Amino acid sequence: MKSLNLYIFLLLATLLGTSCENDGDRVVLSGFQEAELKATATNVVLSNENSGKLVFSLMWDAGQLQNTYSERYGISATALTTTLQFSTQNTFSEVKEVVETSSSKSYTGKALNSLALSLGLETGKAATIFIRLKSSIAANTQSLFSNVIELTVTPYEEIAFLYMPGDLSGGWDKYTTKVCSRAGNGEYEGFVEAAQWNNFKFTTEMSSTSGITYGSSPTDLYALDDSKDQWNIWFEEGGYFLIKANTNAMKWSKTAITGFYVTGEFNGWNPTVNAMTYDSAKKLWTVTCNITTTLYGIQILANGDWAMAYGDDNKNGELTLGGANIVINEPGTYTITMDLSNPEKYTYTIK
Repeated sequence: MKSLNLYIFLLLATLLGTSCENDGDRVVLSGFQEAELKATATNVVLSNENSGKLVFSLMWDAGQLQNTYSERYGISATALTTTLQFSTQNTFSEVKEVVETSSSKSYTGKALNSLALSLGLETGKAATIFIRLKSSIAANTQSLFSNVIELTVTPYEEIAFLYMPGDLSGGWDKYTTKVCSRAGNGEYEGFVEAAQWNNFKFTTEMSSTSGITYGSSPTDLYALDDSKDQWNIWFEEGGYFLIKANTNAMKWSKTAITGFYVTGEFNGWNPTVNAMTYDSAKKLWTVTCNITTTLYGIQILANGDWAMAYGDDNKNGELTLGGANIVINEPGTYTITMDLSNPEKYTYTIK
C-alpha cells in the first residue's frame, strides 16, 4: 500500500509539475538521502555482569520527505522506511534486518549478546559486526545506504530463554511459559501444552518494551518475523508439543507428543508398551512398571520413537536426548515420574 501511495504521489507530482510549469510551479520531492549513522562504541566485551546494562546505542539522521508544495500536496509520513542491517560480512551479502520507526536504538548487554549469537558469533571470541541503515521509499525504487559502523563484539555463553506471552502464559503481559537455549546459541526448545488456536509470540526479555519480539511471517506460520509486520503465532490443533525455535534460521517448529513410553530389557525393549500418563495440573508424566531385569537399565521414548529417546548421562536425575540408559539397581515395582515443565532441565525420579 505504501508503494502504491507513493507511486500515485509521484505520478501526481509529475503531472502537477508538468501542468504547473507554465506558472513556474514545479513539485519537487526532497529529503530522500543517505542516512548518517553514529554509534556509542566500537568494541564491546559482553558478560553476565553487564547483561542488564546499556552497552551500545545507534543514532541516525535519515532525513524527512517533503515537497516544494507540501501544504498543497502532502506525502505520507510512513513513505520513508528505515531498516537496520547487521552482517558478519562487509559486503552485506547476508544480513539480519530490523525495521525501525525511531531515530535511535539502544541495546542492553543481553540484547546485544542475543543479536551477536543470532548472527553466528562464537562465545568468548571477538568478531566484527557490520552495521548500516537502509532507507527506502518504495519497492520499485533503489534503496539508499548509510555509512557502515564496525562493531567488535565478544559474546558470552549463557543459558538464554525465549518467553512466550499470550494464551500459553495466561496473558500478553505474562511470561510464565518459555523455551530454553542451554548453549545460548540461538537454538531453543521446550515442552508445552496448548489448546487449539492458542496465540503467542516469542520475546527475548520479560517485557513488551525491550528486547526482541518474534512473531510469525504473514506468509509463513513457521517463519519467525521480528519486523513491525509480524503476526501472532498460533496452534492449529491442541495437545502436548515439543517446541523448537531457531533465531539464526528464523524458524520455529512443533512436534505433537502422543505419549512417552518406558522401555528396557524387562519388556523386550518394546517402544510402546509401558505408557506414561500426563497430569496437566501437576505437569508430570508418570508410570508404574514391574522391572524384573535391570542389567541394561531403561530409556524413555517420546512417541515410541528411538530417535526421541531420553536417558541420563550423569546419573543425576537429569534427562538428555540420546543420553545413557537409566540405571535400575535391583528388580522391583517402580513408579517413574518425569517433569518436562522446566526447559532448562528435564528431570525424573524413580521410587
